[in-house]
Amino acid sequence: MFRKYLLAKDSRISTADFVSSSIIIFNTLTWFYMIRAIITSALQDPNNLVFFALLDFAIIFSSILGAFIAGKVKRTRILYFWVILGVMVSLFTMLLNIDVACNMSLIALLFGFSFGFGMPSSLAYFADCTSFENRGRNSGLLFSVSFLGSFLFLAFLSENWFEVLFVSTIWRILGLIFLLLIKPKNIEKEIKERSSFRSILSTRSFTLFVIPWLLFCLVDSIEKPYFISLAKMSGATGFIAFDEIFEPLIGVIFALIGGFIADQIGRKKVIICGFISLGLTFAALSLAPTTQVFWYVTAAVDGIAWGIFYVMFVLVLWGDLSPPGSLREKYFAVGSIPFFLAELMGKFVYPFAQEVSKETAYAAFPLASFFLFLAVLPLMYAPETLPEKKITERELKKYIEKAKKIREKYD
Repeated sequence: MFRKYLLAKDSRISTADFVSSSIIIFNTLTWFYMIRAIITSALQDPNNLVFFALLDFAIIFSSILGAFIAGKVKRTRILYFWVILGVMVSLFTMLLNIDVACNMSLIALLFGFSFGFGMPSSLAYFADCTSFENRGRNSGLLFSVSFLGSFLFLAFLSENWFEVLFVSTIWRILGLIFLLLIKPKNIEKEIKERSSFRSILSTRSFTLFVIPWLLFCLVDSIEKPYFISLAKMSGATGFIAFDEIFEPLIGVIFALIGGFIADQIGRKKVIICGFISLGLTFAALSLAPTTQVFWYVTAAVDGIAWGIFYVMFVLVLWGDLSPPGSLREKYFAVGSIPFFLAELMGKFVYPFAQEVSKETAYAAFPLASFFLFLAVLPLMYAPETLPEKKITERELKKYIEKAKKIREKYD
């Protein structure tokens, strides 16, 4: 049953490799969410947002560095070094006083580097352990489980810096132990094509997907501070709680649903539907910006879009576009830049958004709608990454099953 649902009929993928690749990403994402949450609670002062900028910069730099080294060093060594580095960074930061500004700068840089360095290799390994027909549902399941796991961790942990770091260190050690116990045999792949970063960026299919991804990340990161500022000015504390708690949970649910649907009808259709739905929601909000019902609807649709886009643009598309035998690490490294780059820009916008008037905040909604619809244009020319043969096979299978049911009904 496990192989039938998660590994489908691909006999080239071993269960040990699939489990180990999933555990590595699950362990890393939950570890990073815990660390990010404790840094957020320690840096309530908006003037300290520069530390988040350092964190995002370190992630981008280390991801590119890790992808570059991946072509020269075995993937196994990178992954083991990466996990051990996470343990050492967690242990080291337990000794630092977070009330000292230079210490927080160092912590942001260390955690950013220890997260980003091995992510391209772990995502490339996961892509090698999935196929076109199951990559969407496996990615949706992995993202949902990782987010819920970190949510449960944070729900039971206090905001004590030492306690969270201690638990995160143990958790990272457990990830290393699991990796050693499973002993995957096919981490290494023969590299037949060594694409450069420049050649990847100049590839038409890659560019047509990465541009909408960048536009969405920028719109979401820049628009969100204005939305929260407007809610605070209006005294809508209920909306703020909804945005912080329920919107991510909605995203988790639709990450699972979106991943499954993407394996059935294709990635492109799912992504376009997400952009159009979010663009229409912001357009409606622009017409009635003072109606708080539209705020909740927009937040819910934004959560749906985030769940779908995170799975598609982080875990699925770059695995589809990078053929087996290519250096997939570089695809994942470049594909992750829009997320962290936009988040970095959002941090700098945050202080300005807290001081704007309601009228200025309202003006952000039609602009968001415009750029979201603009993002659909490249997608219209982008190729479908799920092979047409797979879609046709599934449609034919559904037709046969439907025909059997009709026949059984009249027999």
